[in-house]
This record gives sequence, C-alpha cells and structure tokens, in this order.
Amino acid sequence: MNLSPDPAPAPTAPDRADGTSAAAGLRPVPDAPRRRARELRLLLALIWPGQLLVVAGIVAANAQPQIAQHFHTTQIAWFGLAFTLATIVATPFAVRLGEVHGKRRVMLVLAAAGLVGDLITVLAPNYPVMVLGRVVGGLYGPVAVLVLAAVRDLFPPRRVAVALGTVAGSVGVLALVTPLLSGWLLDAFGWRGALWFLVGSTVVAVLTLLCVPETPRRAAAGRLDWPGAVLLGGGLALVVFAVGRGRDLGWTSAGVTVPLAAGAAVLVAFTVLELRVAHPILDLRMLRRRPVATVLIGSSIPQAAYFASQSILIFLALFPAIPHVSDGLGWSTTYVAVLGIPAGLVTFGAGIGVGHLVRAVSPRTVWYAGLALLTAGLVLAAFHHRDASQIVGTGVLTGLGGGILMAGQQTMIVSVVSPEEQAAANGMSALLTQVCLTLTTQFLYALLAGGSTVLNGTAFYRDEAFTDAYLGMAAIVALGLLVSLAIPSLRRARDTTARDTGSGPAGEPGRPLKDTRTTTDA
Repeated sequence: MNLSPDPAPAPTAPDRADGTSAAAGLRPVPDAPRRRARELRLLLALIWPGQLLVVAGIVAANAQPQIAQHFHTTQIAWFGLAFTLATIVATPFAVRLGEVHGKRRVMLVLAAAGLVGDLITVLAPNYPVMVLGRVVGGLYGPVAVLVLAAVRDLFPPRRVAVALGTVAGSVGVLALVTPLLSGWLLDAFGWRGALWFLVGSTVVAVLTLLCVPETPRRAAAGRLDWPGAVLLGGGLALVVFAVGRGRDLGWTSAGVTVPLAAGAAVLVAFTVLELRVAHPILDLRMLRRRPVATVLIGSSIPQAAYFASQSILIFLALFPAIPHVSDGLGWSTTYVAVLGIPAGLVTFGAGIGVGHLVRAVSPRTVWYAGLALLTAGLVLAAFHHRDASQIVGTGVLTGLGGGILMAGQQTMIVSVVSPEEQAAANGMSALLTQVCLTLTTQFLYALLAGGSTVLNGTAFYRDEAFTDAYLGMAAIVALGLLVSLAIPSLRRARDTTARDTGSGPAGEPGRPLKDTRTTTDA
C-alpha cells in the first residue's frame, strides 16, 4: 500500500551502531546480557498477540464439527470464511494506520474489537448471529501482520531474522498446546467452552500488548481508500459465494455463473482503482517489481493450502463413523491433539531453524525444500489416513514443510524490500495469503462436498472426499512451486543485515551492498 507522498516524520529512535535499539522508548543498554534480556521480554510479549490468530484458527476448526451438528447447518464453511473476509478488508487499513499512528496503538484497538466479536460468537443463540460474531472477531486478524512489522522496528537489524523466525516458528508450540487444551474443553464442556477459551485468550493478548513499546511513525496522515476496501471485500464475497454453491446448483447454472462473473468484474474494478488512487488500500504497484511480486504471490499460495489442509483432519478424525454415510474416525478431540504433538514440535523447530539457516543459505533454497516436504506430506496423507500411525507420520512431514514456509516467507520478504517498505510488504503478504486462503478453503469444501451425504441437516463425508481434498491441497502447493520458480536470487540474512546497517559483506562499516534487491545464492 502506498505511503503518503508528504514528508514522513523521521523515526523517533533509530537503531544505533552498537546494535542496540532505542526505537519507541527502548533505551540503549550497554551491558549485553541486560540487552538480551530486554529483547527476550519483548519477544515474549509479541509472540502471543502475533500467534493468537493461529490459536483461534485451531480452536475454531476443532469446534466446527460440534457447531455444525448443534445448529444443523450445511454452511459451516462460513464459520471460517466470515472471519477471513473481515480480516482481508481490515488488514490494509490496519497497516496504514499503524504507520501513521503507531503499531501498538492500532493493535490494541483491533484486539478490543476482536474481543467483542468473540463474545458475540460464544453467546450466539443461532448460526446467523454466530457468523456475525465471526465477522467482528475477524477485525483482530491484522494484529498478526502488525506484530511482524513491529519486530522490524523494535529489534536491531542483526537480530531481525532470528526474531522473525522465532515469532513465526512459535506457532509450533502453540499448535502443540492449544489442541490439547481446546480438546479437553470440547470433550468436557462442548463448543461453547472452547469459544470461552478464545475470549480469555484475547484478553491475555490485550494485556501483553500493553507491555510492548510504541513503534516509530513512518508515514504522515492521508486519506483512507474506503472504496477500495468495499470493492475488494465485495468482489471476494461474490466469488466465494459462487464457488460455495457450485455443487448444489451446478457449475454452469445462473446461480453460480452470475455472482462469479460479477465478483470477477468487481475485482477488476478494484485493480483499476488501486492503480490510480494516491493512497490505495493495496499498493499493486509494488507487484511491478519481479522479486517482490514472485515472493509475495509465490509464498501466499502454498501457505493458504497448508492452513486450509488442517481442516481435513478435523472432519476426518472428529466426525463419527456411520455406514454408507460417514467415514470419519470418531476420535475425541483430545486424542487428536495428542497425535498432533510430534507435528507441533517439528513445526516449532523448523521455524527457529530457518531463522539461523538463512544466515548462510539463500532463503529461496530453504523455501523450495519446504514446498517439497509439504507436497509430499499432503500426497501421502491422501492415501494413508486411516490409523494413528499414518496420521502422525504424515502430520510430521506436513508440519515440517509448513514450519519452513511460515518462517521462510518472512526471511524472503526482508531480503527483497527496504526497511521502510517492510510494513507495507507484510501487509500485502498477509492480504494475499488471506485472499488465497479464502478461495482455497471454499475449494476445499467443494471437494469435500463431492463425497458427502447430508443427514439431519449436517453434511458427513466419505473416504473419497478426504482423499480428493488432500490431493487438491497438494495441487495448490504445486501451483505455488511453479510461481516460486520465478523468484530471483535472494540475499542471505547476513547480507540483508549488512544492507540495513550500512556495513559491508564482512561487517565493515562504510561498505554498503551495491545491489539493494538481490544477491547471488549461497
């Protein structure tokens, strides 16, 4: 998104030459252990708000089977889609406002809005009200983007890669603990108990954000692109609505083709508008640069498939086994969570490992490895998902690939944009990922619906539906690989640090890198 052309206020506390950060109230600490302790406290304060979106996704996904059966709805897909669409519309505004007013202030407002949405959801008397609550709760979504941008502002350049990898990789620990807790809540107290946990989690996020110092303001105030937000949200909603009705009405019926064509036309109008306005909600001009375009698009597509694929196991494991109706495994939520422990540990380790590995190896090389592992895991899961050992084995493989992708995306973004563009690039990346996730999720539900049977108002799935869904997600990851092949050579993290600090490749002051976009792969 385009920052204001007016002179922006200079950052109030730039990084110092000794590597300490005075940004947003962080005083320089000459003693290295004390400085590291301060950085650790800051990192811990950012992890929970940054990863609560993932926690909420895990809890919400685990609760979906119970919610669908409680409200007797075949439209359970909108439980997640409503949240995602709200996040898509809110993210560009949040990033822009964070640059103008400070990211901490904006994150606190969004977290408070998310808390209201969580309360509406858990107290909903019917499914339409619950979907409304999910829309309001989706306003929390941009906090994850702002946390990553804040890391760049609050940590010294030489520590950014590791800090980003730790924040991104911490999803593995949360993916380990959250399913166990939410599983116990679902088994003992039902879906409302699990959603009350989300309410408490959002309260904790607000409290931890109060411990984070304010970030520098990097942009002057300007007009917000409300028409762009309306066109983007409306166009996506029409496309998602059309895809969701494809199986029931037929893909060539007017009820599908008309909203699909209308949504496509609205998105074209959105593109034209964004290229003309002074302060677009989504700065599509950034995509004219090949390194940025290929990194943002190539990383968004496979990540969307990874996130969406998590829903397959939820329906496979938690739905009951009903002859000729449902081929679910009928496991408890807690048991599924226990089986997910190895995958969670691997995901966390992969995230931290990437932060260290890319200091010596090109982020592109690491990214390709993650894509290969994720594709292999999804293909194996398509044909091996009928017992615990198969679930654990394929889960570890996909978790390893997914952990590499989540951390690797951030290191690639850092290597192709300047520090001043970091927030805008993170916002663009999150928005593209959410857009891809919205379309991928609806595609996933369409694949599941192809092998479903409706009983008492609830859709149950047969084994071929799960196989098709896993293969469909693997195909989307392969599509992301094709796009990623166009990514040019990228900097290693140590070269990016040299660029940002103005030091040479060997750390010699006064020898900045000549090429500010790319460098040779290691």
